[in-house]
Parts: sequence; C-alpha cells; structure tokens
Amino acid sequence: MTEVSLRALQKLYGKTLALKGISLDVAHGEFVSLLGPSGCGKSTTLKCIAGFEEVSDGRICFDNKDISRKLPEDRDIGMVFQSYALFPHMTVAQNLAFGLEMRRLSKSVIAERVAKAMEMVQLTPYADRFPKALSGGQQQRVALARALVIEPAILLLDEPLANLDAKLRNEMRGFIRDLQKRVGITTIYVTHDQDEAMTMSDRVVVMFDGEIAQAATPEEVYDRPASERVARFVGNANILELPVMAVRDRAAGGFDLTLPGGTPLHLAAPAPWANGALRVMARPEQISLTDPGFGQLGGRVAKRYFSGGHVEYTIDTDCGPLLVLGPTTQAVHEGDAVGLTFDASRLWPMAPESGAKP
Repeated sequence: MTEVSLRALQKLYGKTLALKGISLDVAHGEFVSLLGPSGCGKSTTLKCIAGFEEVSDGRICFDNKDISRKLPEDRDIGMVFQSYALFPHMTVAQNLAFGLEMRRLSKSVIAERVAKAMEMVQLTPYADRFPKALSGGQQQRVALARALVIEPAILLLDEPLANLDAKLRNEMRGFIRDLQKRVGITTIYVTHDQDEAMTMSDRVVVMFDGEIAQAATPEEVYDRPASERVARFVGNANILELPVMAVRDRAAGGFDLTLPGGTPLHLAAPAPWANGALRVMARPEQISLTDPGFGQLGGRVAKRYFSGGHVEYTIDTDCGPLLVLGPTTQAVHEGDAVGLTFDASRLWPMAPESGAKP
C-alpha cells in the first residue's frame, strides 16, 4: 500500500489556472473520492497523479518520493477510465494479460495472475469472450481486473460508472468498494455523483474552481459542511437566517435563535463568528411535519412529490420555502397548513463564504 501526497499542486492551461495550489494526503489503503461539478479540477487532479498531465508547479509524492516528473508507466498505478478502454479484438483473458506481457513476466506467472484476477471479479466463465459480448457491468469488471492484475501501488478511477444505468450503478458501487477493501489498495476516485462519493468513500474531497473546499468523512461533509456552497452541493440543504436572541457559549455551542413569530430555537453547534444573526443549515430529513399550530414554525404545503421510500414536500414559510422529507404514511396534501419541528441537535451554522467574521 502507498501513501499519496499532493503539495501546492498547480496546473495551467495557457493562462487558465485549473488547479490553484491544492494540497492533499491520501493514507495507505484509503478510498478517497474527488467530488465536484464539471470543470472543478477533479479529473485534472487525477490526470496529474497518473502522469497524463504535466504539473505546472508543486509536487506529487508516493511514499514521500517525488514522482512529479516521472512517466505514467513508471508510477506503478492502475487506471480505470469512464470508457473502460478495453481492447475489442482481445478476449477477457487477453485483455487482462496484456499489461503483464508488457512487463515481460513469465507465461506461468501471467496465467496465474489472470486466473486470480478473473476469479476476484467473478468473470472466470467469460475468459474467452470478447468485450462486445459482455454487458456494461461485466466490461466494467474487466476494466477493474485489468487495472488490478498488474498489482499496482495505487488505483485511480475516473468516473467509471457514468455509462451504466441506475440499477447497475448501484450494484457496481458496492462491488468496487468491497473489492477495494479486500485488496487494500490506495484508491482515488473521481465522480460528480454525490451518492457515489458518500456511499463508497473513507473521505470525500469536495472541489470548486480548482480548489479544495472540504476534505472529510462523508458524515462530516454532509452533517458539518465547511461552507454554504458545500452544503448545497452535497445533498439538499435548507438555509435559514435567524436572529440571535442570546449567546451562552460561542466556542462550545450555545445560541438561542428566534424563529418567525418569536419561537426560540437552540443551536448547540459552535459558531464563533455569530453576530446578531446566524445562517444555519437544516437538512430536509431533520425537519418533521406536525399538525398546524403545534410546531416551532408554521407553513403551507406548496408541492408534494412521492419518491418511493419517502415524500418530498416544499413548505412555504416565513423563512422562505423549505424542503422536508416525510413518511409515505403521513396524510399531508398540497395546500394543507402544517407545523414544522426542527431537530435542533443537528442544525449546523454556516460560516461566512468570504471567511471574514461579521
């Protein structure tokens, strides 16, 4: 297993700075996802690590050894692309053997490793098939096996599930994660899909505009986002700006906020920058619907969407429209007056986007 370190990494395309001095450490055997919108720099970061893009400034280190100027073939990486990039004229077994043959390994070692890799991805019965005779999921597994059969120090995956349908994507998420855990290989995964990043990763690195906005566990990114932009990108977020009625302990967390109508709402999370008013995040599942007049905030159902395991409501309130998730058994309809109750223990304060304290 190998540790990856990025130190003040920059990448210029002409006069455009695609990566603005990012720094990141990926531990031995860790699964880290680079998550962000198109053009944020996540694929550029991966290509720089792989050696497909030349670094403009900064360093890339594997186990504290600077490999920034090494050729891709000298970096000991396995790469899985969005398009799979399988050789169409080669069978599954031949695709897997190709990289080993380039390394001039003996035929017996090649045969042993190929057999082991096919068994690992459950494709042994398909050894003699060509890629066109395989399903999308099977092709994806061949691409994974081909990357792993050379026993690389690092596995890099660039949006590998983008071309699969929703059901197969869900299946492959679990397959890739389980396989990575069994092999124990250091893995960096690029995706724009929040669900993929949250369900598969040890850590999620959220990127915007060539910079890292937050690098943390999926739980921390979701429940304690570093900024309002992160909060809105990772899942749905209700942002409420509420007056501070009383301050008990800024550092430890102790704020009494005021909802419209004067109802108090206690915030337990620390917010040392609070001054007069505070913007707080409430995820849709952290708000419960109650009968009108019984909640902390009143509202009216503007929209109702059935989403399988739950119902999504848009509630018009004096704080603006709020998104709320409710059970399918709750008899609430468009136009109904409702009360809203907040899970105050999970409310999270939003730091000012500029970083300046008000």
